[in-house]
Amino acid sequence: MKIKQLPKRLFCLIFRFLPACLIVIALAIAKPALESLRASAESFECYCPSCPENLLPEAGMQALGQIKVELAGAVKKPGIYELELGQRRADLLTMAGGLDQEASLVFITKTFNLSTVLEDGEKIYIPYAWEEEWQLTALKQINTQGLENKSSGSDNFGTTISSLILINTADSKALESLPGIGEKRAGDIITNRPYASINELLSKGVVTEKIFDSIKGLIGI
Repeated sequence: MKIKQLPKRLFCLIFRFLPACLIVIALAIAKPALESLRASAESFECYCPSCPENLLPEAGMQALGQIKVELAGAVKKPGIYELELGQRRADLLTMAGGLDQEASLVFITKTFNLSTVLEDGEKIYIPYAWEEEWQLTALKQINTQGLENKSSGSDNFGTTISSLILINTADSKALESLPGIGEKRAGDIITNRPYASINELLSKGVVTEKIFDSIKGLIGI
């Protein structure tokens, strides 16, 4: 009698523990897939506006239509500003509180285009009026020294330039007259216009520091 009941009891035991066994087997099979999914989730980069700023890559900012621009020089609040893609220099100047009282009005009137669309990572420098005076003083010194050398018959002064070469308007031939500036570098200077200051030749990587030191007294904007 007990021998006949054994298969029935065995069947009941198997039926009772079968679901648990199936769950254990399923988890063992799914474990690699779950680990791969978790790894993917950890490496996922979020570009949503609610993410903390320090976790938002620059590529994500541009995808959201946001850019960062640095404004320096003769403005009331120089610094780095976050703007919307497509905004213009006039918007940036407004955010910076406007011009400083000592800003160069000649530069703003002749060179600074308020309607220019801003680009991500751009740096804009607005010169002070006294900087232009310094450039004029340097020009007078160049001309005076050139005349003195000419009257004394001395040729030690080298190439005499009668006026500053304006890097925002000069043609390739005029730029090539500067020390260390050949045809290719003159083309690079023209391509990277406009310049807010002569220092942007360095910040934009147009010339080397050695070349800049040799021409900074001969150029203007």
